[in-house]
Amino acid sequence: MIDSRFFANAGPFTLGGLADRLKGQLAATALRDFSVTDLAMLDEAQGSEIAMFADRRYRAGFESTLAGVVVTSLDLVRTLSDSIPYLIGVALPRQAFAEIAWLFYPKTDEALGLSDEREAAHIGDGCRIADTARIGKGAVIGAGTTIGAGAVIGRGVVIGDSCTIGPNTTISHAIIGHRAHIYSGAIVGAQGFGFVPGARGLRRVPQLGRVLIGNDVELGANSTVDRGALGDTVIGDGTVIDNLIQIGHNCRIGRSVVLCGQSGIAGSVTIGDGAVIGGASRIADHVTIGAGAKLAGGSGVTRDIAPGETVAGYPAIPVRDWHRQAIGLDRMFNHTKKTD
Repeated sequence: MIDSRFFANAGPFTLGGLADRLKGQLAATALRDFSVTDLAMLDEAQGSEIAMFADRRYRAGFESTLAGVVVTSLDLVRTLSDSIPYLIGVALPRQAFAEIAWLFYPKTDEALGLSDEREAAHIGDGCRIADTARIGKGAVIGAGTTIGAGAVIGRGVVIGDSCTIGPNTTISHAIIGHRAHIYSGAIVGAQGFGFVPGARGLRRVPQLGRVLIGNDVELGANSTVDRGALGDTVIGDGTVIDNLIQIGHNCRIGRSVVLCGQSGIAGSVTIGDGAVIGGASRIADHVTIGAGAKLAGGSGVTRDIAPGETVAGYPAIPVRDWHRQAIGLDRMFNHTKKTD
């Protein structure tokens, strides 16, 4: 469910009205006055919510969804169902769903710190907050938390007890646990990188999720954690994140993960508990890194990595294979030099 602390829902809308707006097809038996109340992911949607099925990889989620309405293409479902979930058949489901998202949520406010709303926030005992920090309306700051100069805490944000929020950080659309340490210049809750092509060029997809950060997490200076598109970006307890790291929308990072500096993690990546990501690593979207896996510095990951596996190189391969390749290339190079 989209969090009303951060986003204002302009619905509900009728099924018929949405279908007409999208120029989509409905089954003849569909109830055009069916009330659609919100958007959700396929695996989280409930009876009156609308979800999207646009990729065959998520067929299992489509077949088990509890969504009241699903936007999809006839290529994926072949026929429109005569029963719930009602289907809206369109040619381009991603573009259609983006339009519906803007209809339900016409504003996603990114302008933070415009005025001091600290008096409308809940601030716990023993907090130390710099005079130049901005605290948004409805924010909750736990006891004993310190917030540095120039920090901006957005509306509705929740920060737990005994946290340290460094100078010039920006936090929005986030719920943060206890004893977190977020260093200077970090950004939590930024827009995820979501666009779909349209008749007039690229159209932004509204990012309507949150960032959920557990207890005892460290987030390094000038790192960025994007909020989810739908659903949440999650960082588990005890995870430590170095400086200059990008974490894309809808990533799910487990407990006690180590992320070393300048690594880039694309959207919807899953990283298991205890994994170690070496410096300047790059991980492609929708990849799963198993628990306890290790990525050598500079690795480029384009496939799933098994739990406990150690990989290196680009594209990343088992580290022993990478060493053999490096030795072989070195021998080949040296042999070529000797024969020249």
